Amino acid sequence: MIEVDARIHDRYSLEFKMGFVAGSQPEERDFKVGMWIFVPSVLDITPASFTPSEFYRCVKSNIRLMTPQFRLCDIVGGKAAPLGNVISASDSDYEYQLKLFCAIVKSSLRAQVKVILAASENERKALCEALVADIRAIFGAVDGLRASETGRNHTDCHDYCNEFLMNIVAQGCIKIYLAGRNSDIAALLHEVDGRREAGGFPKICAGSEDGNAAFLHRRGVLKKYVESLLYLRVPKKRDGVFAEQAYFSLAAGLAMIFATVVAWAFQRHFGNLTWPLFIALIISYMLKDRIKELMRFWFAHRLSDRYYDNRARMSIHGTDIGVLKEAFDFIPQNRVPSDVGALRNSSHLFTAENHFSDENVLLYRKKVHLDRERMDKVSTYSFSGVNDIIRLQVRPFLRKMDDPSQTFYLLDGQDELQAVACSKVYHINIVLQYRYADVTESKRFRLTLDRDGINNLEEIQ
Repeated sequence: MIEVDARIHDRYSLEFKMGFVAGSQPEERDFKVGMWIFVPSVLDITPASFTPSEFYRCVKSNIRLMTPQFRLCDIVGGKAAPLGNVISASDSDYEYQLKLFCAIVKSSLRAQVKVILAASENERKALCEALVADIRAIFGAVDGLRASETGRNHTDCHDYCNEFLMNIVAQGCIKIYLAGRNSDIAALLHEVDGRREAGGFPKICAGSEDGNAAFLHRRGVLKKYVESLLYLRVPKKRDGVFAEQAYFSLAAGLAMIFATVVAWAFQRHFGNLTWPLFIALIISYMLKDRIKELMRFWFAHRLSDRYYDNRARMSIHGTDIGVLKEAFDFIPQNRVPSDVGALRNSSHLFTAENHFSDENVLLYRKKVHLDRERMDKVSTYSFSGVNDIIRLQVRPFLRKMDDPSQTFYLLDGQDELQAVACSKVYHINIVLQYRYADVTESKRFRLTLDRDGINNLEEIQ
């Protein structure tokens, strides 16, 4: 199964979160994703102006294990596995288990916050009371771990994880409180501030001299510290190098055969050391070089359908758990699959757009294979799959855009000209198609942006 979520990360980048869930059957462990980006030709994004190397500079991909799923109330209560794994961990494994415990709390809290925000007003109060009780129990369990004999040997780890938990709890509670004032949530926020002061941890201050830069930096470091155990090592290298060299050698050989046949035929007809043979040799070598380059070009394009630009092995704790491949290219519109083209053209902002197509098409492909058996052996938890978090920078698309605001005039009721500012925006359509087992699914997004960056991202149903 593949789960896809798209959102605006910041003013100049999009984030696509793709979750690859490996099934029990072999055919459920291979995934293919195609991202077709339809760019208006007026932006001049062409193979000459936007090379594959520049595209990969605009793409940042983080691969991480999916966090094990638990309900918030099941993290520390009863025979809860997360707390039990920390308590029973060896001294060498203790820090890993505590960090994973915090990552599970973050994932569970995020899921519970979504449930509360989607609930009705009548349901929200009871859900908030339950959330506050669960968070207090989690803080109590963390305090108990620190007070234990094992906890005394990991003071720094406890401080870091304690502060991380306070950060994520405050962030989640603020979202709930913004949606509707709740006294239980307010009380929990005050308790978190009290924990910060008691532990000597910094907090956001309205009159901070550095604009709370130190707090924000510390928050980011703690996030990386706790969640680093989920991120996989994915060193990339070029894919299909040996096949590429073999095909290029074949191209050189075919060109050499042509040159040798011409030289042999003219020598047999005109003899050795004659002017016609001399001219024929020059022309044959000129054509040989052209044939060689044309064959290299033809083989390269044939290879692009079978091989990828980059290939990487995904590993954790030195154990390979899968393979990832990626490729990028421009494709002509007549090579866009019919179902992708139909989804792209299913809804235009203006019906006149149905009568012409003036876009350049970029294709970013990914292929993922996961080894479920090895994933089950790397930890005490059973990881269901991996998340591929892709951030796409849009700055190269902004270079040829007009001013974001243009002035037009209209005549008002007193026959006076009135200046009206109109926004100049551009639309880029993105179609995601992903395949696993015998299932093919597609999603379309419309990105609205101007020269100052991204304005909106919406999914087109």
